[in-house]
Amino acid sequence: MDDPILAPSKNRRALIVCDFQEDLLKSIPSRESLESSLKVSLAAARQAGWLVIFSGLRFPSGYAGVDPSHRLYGALARLNARLGDRAVHWFMEGHSGSDIATETRDDDIVVWRRSHVPHELATMAAAPTDGDGRLTSVVVVGAKASGSVQASCQVLVDEGVDVKVVRECVGDDDDARLEATLEHLLPVYAKVISLKDMIVDAVGGMAEFAENMDEESERALVSLYGGRGAGNDVNNGNIVKYCTDCGRRGHGRRFIQLFLKRPGWQNYPTQTWYEHFIKGEFLCPLGKKVVDFCDEPEFSRLSMYIAGREWLDEKDKVVSFAKEYMPVTYVLDSEGHWEGGRKPPTDSEDGAMDWPWFVKEADKNLGGAAIGICQRPSEIKDLTKLGQRYVVQQHVKKPLLTDDGRKAHLKFYSLLVCEEDGVTWALYTYRGALLSISPNRWSPDDLSHDTQITIHRHPEHPSETKGWRQHWTSTYAKCQKSTAEVIRRAVETKGTVKGRLGKKQFEVFSVDWMPDEDGNIWMFEFNLSPAVAQAEFDDVRKRDARRDILMRHDETMLQEALDIVKPWEKGGEGGQWEKVREFSGVDYLK
Repeated sequence: MDDPILAPSKNRRALIVCDFQEDLLKSIPSRESLESSLKVSLAAARQAGWLVIFSGLRFPSGYAGVDPSHRLYGALARLNARLGDRAVHWFMEGHSGSDIATETRDDDIVVWRRSHVPHELATMAAAPTDGDGRLTSVVVVGAKASGSVQASCQVLVDEGVDVKVVRECVGDDDDARLEATLEHLLPVYAKVISLKDMIVDAVGGMAEFAENMDEESERALVSLYGGRGAGNDVNNGNIVKYCTDCGRRGHGRRFIQLFLKRPGWQNYPTQTWYEHFIKGEFLCPLGKKVVDFCDEPEFSRLSMYIAGREWLDEKDKVVSFAKEYMPVTYVLDSEGHWEGGRKPPTDSEDGAMDWPWFVKEADKNLGGAAIGICQRPSEIKDLTKLGQRYVVQQHVKKPLLTDDGRKAHLKFYSLLVCEEDGVTWALYTYRGALLSISPNRWSPDDLSHDTQITIHRHPEHPSETKGWRQHWTSTYAKCQKSTAEVIRRAVETKGTVKGRLGKKQFEVFSVDWMPDEDGNIWMFEFNLSPAVAQAEFDDVRKRDARRDILMRHDETMLQEALDIVKPWEKGGEGGQWEKVREFSGVDYLK
């Protein structure tokens, strides 16, 4: 439509695309990303039924009417006067470089100007539309940020229009100037929003957009994250690998950060999967695609969660096949009854009050926060509440202490992998295990958490920890052997952990082992979400020397685990991970 003022739109909202022309785009350093972003914004605006207005710069032959002294365009007129249209035709009518660099539609409006300020937009904004009134809200995108985008915002805000600018959809030929304009100048006239915010504003959300986008829009959206998707599997044979952070708890975000350090790995966007009335919003890859890795197993070609993991993670379940490796364990059900009729001794029985009692919430691994401590068996139920399952254990007799009298247990890091056939399993243990040491000297009579709960990881390796290093070699071997046996039972027991046919799965976890003075080791629990490489400490201002060491340890451990699970040409051979044993799991197809 060539005369927008005579035929105004009935739409009250509009997307204004500034100078989306080849003569300008070729000067934009991040052109490919800008073009993809602009195409996505166009698709969202059209889905929402917004008016689409292209504002472009176009001059007649010879730059007729342009003052040779004009600060912005005078140089074009002077150079053309010497060399003619054949050599100098930037933004000139009749030359392809001045055309809109995307296909326009019949109901789009194209506004051409011969000046820096788009006065035509002001006229359109002020003109009443057929029954719907004037334009009241616009989103401005395009190039350049410091040129027509800024000028359009200034003109429109003078007409009382609500103006927004999409950060990803604005370009400039100078990156520093672009950032300065977005941060400091444009916010004077407009609200600077993200592309996702624009899509939510236009159509309600990423999921709604994905359901209705055409192939070109999908290619543009995915290209913002490194490539294109097709079908249900976004990779579809591509050499590019995709990962998506769906925001689940666990190590998913850290694994994604590590994958993105590899060449050829790219982020893939998310959408709302569903909403839970208590837990809130759950995300999945855009279009519910299957990606190479994400933290939602249903949408990942590689699962970071073992199916049936609760049989290891929950204390009342793991005892069913690991009880001889654990202190005597009693289970209190959610109604306050002792499971199987087995209950702790009475206070008067021999040894019942010699060592503290631990009351642990069966399904939680929250360090000391989910553990109660008491001296007498008769006090156990005072630490419980109905509706929650608990395991109850008496303290290990004669725990092996450090030379300065503190209690310690071994954080025995392990990696369990199941291949795509669903039955081939392998266990690895990490020679970089760590000690957790209580802050206080230990005494069976002191029931404080700082004395009884060993949750603080020690940054030195056990083999280098003064007061404990003499126990390392024998303790590691015992923990490795016993962990392998517990895993074997779990893998070979029907109805517990199981493979995912057609999908490789893995999990990095810790097993808490405590040695005693007689050379025995006792398992307290598996922790399938151990506190390693915590995101809060990505901020170096929150770290001390101890935390620096632990962060390096954790990132190295996770990276070396990924080298095993997802090998690549520049990866290592597993570093400190040691392959312990292979197992054949239950074949659920037989």
